[in-house]
Amino acid sequence: MSQYQLRVYTLRSPEALVAYENIWSQHIPGMAKHRITTHGVWTVPAAPGSEEPQLYALVSYRDADDVQERLEAYLSSPEFRADMEGFDISQIVGVAESVLTPTADSPLR
Repeated sequence: MSQYQLRVYTLRSPEALVAYENIWSQHIPGMAKHRITTHGVWTVPAAPGSEEPQLYALVSYRDADDVQERLEAYLSSPEFRADMEGFDISQIVGVAESVLTPTADSPLR
């Protein structure tokens, strides 16, 4: 069974969301090289009265893999650095990570 993680990125502005959405399309092959599979990426526009939109990504890791080890390997890789080139990292104002455990009947196991 795979280990799933929901990653939620809060961006500074709608423009930052568009830029980061484009970066995420570049992350997918690089993450795969580090045994991280992307199952989906979604955007959530800023709520009324807020300027902070979000990007959600559902990823998985092999059952025997250490999630933090795999993530750190990717974050220190040349692929990640290339993906992020030219993007102002301060445009990401928050990152939340949740490990998800599939139920017995979940199609994603």
